[in-house]
Amino acid sequence: MTSPFFRLKNPPKVQQSQIKIGEFLRSLRKEKGWTQMELADQLGVSNRSVSRWENGTTLTDLSLLLVLSELYDISMDEILDGRKKEDNMTDNQTIRKVADYSTLMEQKRSRRMMWLFVAAFITLIGYAILESMRLTNAEPWESIASMMLGFTCGVLLTGVLYCSSWMQKIARTKLRLKSFILGQPKNDQGL
Repeated sequence: MTSPFFRLKNPPKVQQSQIKIGEFLRSLRKEKGWTQMELADQLGVSNRSVSRWENGTTLTDLSLLLVLSELYDISMDEILDGRKKEDNMTDNQTIRKVADYSTLMEQKRSRRMMWLFVAAFITLIGYAILESMRLTNAEPWESIASMMLGFTCGVLLTGVLYCSSWMQKIARTKLRLKSFILGQPKNDQGL
């Protein structure tokens, strides 16, 4: 548990929503009598991921939200709202919440990619400095320079994959493999 000293006094609305969703997911899991490890095994994720969702530190993927809604026998709308559904909620509200959630996930992913590119750029500058000082042929600098160049190339490749349709294909393949391993049937979209 974090001390109140490190908590934000007035967390942003998004963070409050994340925390509310996390608390709701925790209560649903406890209603089922499952431990975080048992839920993680059912979802094919680590118990650390479940802990982060429940603490409001991170958000789960949209595909896992669908699985969670099926496991808990509630709608995705209820999960995104962080409470049980009221009778007067419409489908438009659900669509809006899913769109907001998807946008939030995309913003977080973009922020992570930006920081990776910043780190890759700094690493590339470090490599250029080592190369300009002609240290890349002497140990241990040769190994360090190789790691720097490898990291930069890896980040650039990841960026290209994210910007192309390949990442979506990789995600679909990952879902198919997870469904196959967990013995779950394919959904209507053939994922």
